Amino acid sequence: MFLISFMLISSFVTGQKISGKWYGKITQKAGGFSELYDFELDLVQRKIITGESNAFIPNTLFVKIGLTGYIDGDSIRLAETFWDIRQEVMPISWVACIKKMNLKYYKQGNDEYLKGAWNGKSKDDDSPCLPGQIILSRSKQSLEQFILNDGFERPYLTETVKPLPDFNPQFSGTTIKKVKEIEVSNRTVELLISDYQNVDNDTVSVYFNREVIAAKQRISKKNIRLSINLDSRLELNEIVLFAENLGRIPPNTSQLIILDGNLTHKLIIESDKQKSAAIYLKYKQ
Repeated sequence: MFLISFMLISSFVTGQKISGKWYGKITQKAGGFSELYDFELDLVQRKIITGESNAFIPNTLFVKIGLTGYIDGDSIRLAETFWDIRQEVMPISWVACIKKMNLKYYKQGNDEYLKGAWNGKSKDDDSPCLPGQIILSRSKQSLEQFILNDGFERPYLTETVKPLPDFNPQFSGTTIKKVKEIEVSNRTVELLISDYQNVDNDTVSVYFNREVIAAKQRISKKNIRLSINLDSRLELNEIVLFAENLGRIPPNTSQLIILDGNLTHKLIIESDKQKSAAIYLKYKQ
């Protein structure tokens, strides 16, 4: 929902010209792939409205879809077209939503806005998408001013979308060595890490999708217990055990147990100063 903290004068759009580029934000209710996207419309207004929408999250998602629409009283009704997806770049587990928009034209001083709601259906199976709200302006500057004046709900302002991790084969001066790919049936799994055979002061750091989740942990017979939530945007989630030292008996050796509900996966992991061990988890419904 958008909160209007300054006066916007709604106009009947019949006499308004809405052709051109509009810059904005689109939200989606919690439970969708993301709660906030950048959103643009490029419109041509004649007897009917034609154009395209552009929804994007930098470094994660870019989707352009052709659309048509019409003026209905004081409403602008726009509908994206299933068979006119012009660009589609997104994480493998995401699905484009074909949207219908019901917008109204507003003006404050020289600034023009389109504001309203959307709903839609999944491109793949025609199932309903979680709906949301839209705010657009003729300029990025007036959009930013709108947001700064509390014209946009605060939770969405603070929502940040993590960029997709870069699984570069080089990591912290070492080469990634793939140990195993494991299919799991739960989005949340537990990791148990302990020393294998002799305790010799091995120390590791654990990275999940290239973010540290346990730094410089001394490995012993007592388990280090970690819980991770798989990133639904990724086909494979990565666990890296990075050797902070080699202990008294090289290489750095540990036992990794992955608890996937009632299933247990047990691995022996070896890392050294040249190679870091990586395990990849694939969620299977």
